[in-house]
Amino acid sequence: MSLPKLPNFSSNLKQTWIAAFTDRNFALQFVTALAVFLIFPFKADDYFQWIQLREGIQWNDPLLNAIPALNVSYPIFGIIYLSVIYLLYRLLQDPKRFVWFAWAFNIETLFRFLTIYFVALNPPAGLVDLHDPLAEFFIYGENMPITKDLFFSGHTATMVFVCFFLPTTRERRIAIALSLLLVSLLLIQHVHYSIDVAAAPLFTLAAIWIVKKTGII
Repeated sequence: MSLPKLPNFSSNLKQTWIAAFTDRNFALQFVTALAVFLIFPFKADDYFQWIQLREGIQWNDPLLNAIPALNVSYPIFGIIYLSVIYLLYRLLQDPKRFVWFAWAFNIETLFRFLTIYFVALNPPAGLVDLHDPLAEFFIYGENMPITKDLFFSGHTATMVFVCFFLPTTRERRIAIALSLLLVSLLLIQHVHYSIDVAAAPLFTLAAIWIVKKTGII
């Protein structure tokens, strides 16, 4: 897919969003989704510091035990950040789909806060520290590395969003391939148990379904 010329793209994008905001319901849902999204960074730092101090169980994961631990941070964040940037570029062209994603992301984040609370896990054996500069700045804070935010995998959930919300079959196929690669890299890094990455699509798709079913978009 060829990218549009910047002036035309910017002009079309502006007109698309101006038209979308003429719908008062859309405007309300957009502003509310943004407000909810902005709440999480203010609350997340203390929450995850508490999670990090809490003792959990270390699961004996046969799949993870069979995989040698290596530092593959760069390809992990290369896949995540480039995929998210491209997804946002595509979503900006469809305001209603953007709001659907925004609300689903908020619900998925709430799910993750709850599952991390109720499923207390210690890090996998052989974990190699994974430093995410954006997450550390916006969510975790800078007090200590966070390694116990395990069930379920936020990285995997992010790629599920990418796979679902990209508009064309070709884009989704590429995203699925990148997602499978990312899951493999997360296991190689030993930052998640296999159950963490397996559960992520279920919670993420549930969040997407809830937004659609409740008629928010």
